[in-house]
Amino acid sequence: MLITLVMLSWSSYSQQDTTKVILPTKTARLIYKDLLKYDGCKEEVKLLNDKIFKLNEFMIVKKDEQLKVSEELTNSLHKELKSQRTKTFLWKVGTFAGIITTTYLIIIK
Repeated sequence: MLITLVMLSWSSYSQQDTTKVILPTKTARLIYKDLLKYDGCKEEVKLLNDKIFKLNEFMIVKKDEQLKVSEELTNSLHKELKSQRTKTFLWKVGTFAGIITTTYLIIIK
């Protein structure tokens, strides 16, 4: 922006029949500082937008990973529950068979 302002103020780029605008040195310095701040702010906004985009991508990836881990844990717990149910059933059947066998043996003697 500053380069454009300086170039347009040169007499070779300006029209010959217009009057020149002469700025006081203090005002020109203030304009220069403002233009530098503006350029810095533009760069900062660009960097922040990039950071936000990368952060959003990171969050999406992490969410997908968490969902995958959650599904694996759920499947693991379902398998464990199924095996525990099978063990419980076999213990019940074994206990019932033991009671019947014991009762039969007691009755026979």
